[in-house]
Amino acid sequence: MAPRVTLKDIANATGLSISSVSLALRGDRRFPVETLTRVQQAARSLGYIYNQAAADLRTSRNNTVAVCLGELSNPIFNDMLITAEKEIDRRGKRLLLGISRESRQRQADFLKQALQIGCEALLICPAYETTKKDLEDILCHEGKLIVPTCLFFRAVEGFSSPQVVADEYESGRLAARAAIEAGHRTVYWLGGGHGTSPARLRLQGALDELAGCGLQPAGIIPGATSRAFGFEAATGILEERQSGEVAFLCFSDLIALGVLSACRAKGREVGVEVSVIGCDDMDEVKYAIPPLTTVHIDLDQIVAAAMKAALEGGQPQITAYKPEIVIRSTLCGLSPLASPPSAQSR
Repeated sequence: MAPRVTLKDIANATGLSISSVSLALRGDRRFPVETLTRVQQAARSLGYIYNQAAADLRTSRNNTVAVCLGELSNPIFNDMLITAEKEIDRRGKRLLLGISRESRQRQADFLKQALQIGCEALLICPAYETTKKDLEDILCHEGKLIVPTCLFFRAVEGFSSPQVVADEYESGRLAARAAIEAGHRTVYWLGGGHGTSPARLRLQGALDELAGCGLQPAGIIPGATSRAFGFEAATGILEERQSGEVAFLCFSDLIALGVLSACRAKGREVGVEVSVIGCDDMDEVKYAIPPLTTVHIDLDQIVAAAMKAALEGGQPQITAYKPEIVIRSTLCGLSPLASPPSAQSR
């Protein structure tokens, strides 16, 4: 971990006093423009982060953990927030919450703010399309993290910090395996395509599992993680396929809930000829009508491990926890495929 750069470091680099450096960084007009420029350039070169807290907190921790999430209209992020808040409270810390709304610019603005405030640690669920460079430009100096940081739920390839996620390839594989073992030959994938590790890996796991049984998806339809998308996508498919078995593998439970509504609107009985399988196992889906078959992602375990890695030190590596399939009423009991290959045999 790179040591935090102080005003003294800038003073040594510029030949000025610490008090002069402090004033110059605030743009004090009593200094010539050349001096202000020299101090600011030295600060940037050294990787100094201006701390808006009191001077005695500039080089110490302030007991605040910053958590950056995606979009609170998606209940999965509310579940993350509840778990994170409990973990932070248990450790006697304070929470600083940022909502990126899946915008890399909003994410960057929040991370800069968190650094300026002097947060003790950062937990980040990266926004759509976040790259290694996006994070390094803000959080690293000379290849080292400025503040302890852990990514969770979504991974960013090549970023050198602890990253705690679910085994999302296995999530997709489990969903497809459930449909195959129920006997489905007409399988659609709905959702994803957002440039995140779960979107890529869930789809790839499902495709590989289908291919292992000699099946191809009837369609892959990327789209928003929302009930509205699930409803619209499933409605279009059910209008084309007005009878016969079909399975919907949904990137998220939220999409799956929209699919259930579409099935009801089209008079198709879920669990009889139509299967719907979600992913995440949000708290509400066990109360859906009918209760949703889904892939359980242990958010409590992921968030707790991410908090531990950020606050107590963790290796810069990806830790992936195994998901589990949860069979409920939205899975059909059709005749299974003849001798489908098992996961162990491939």
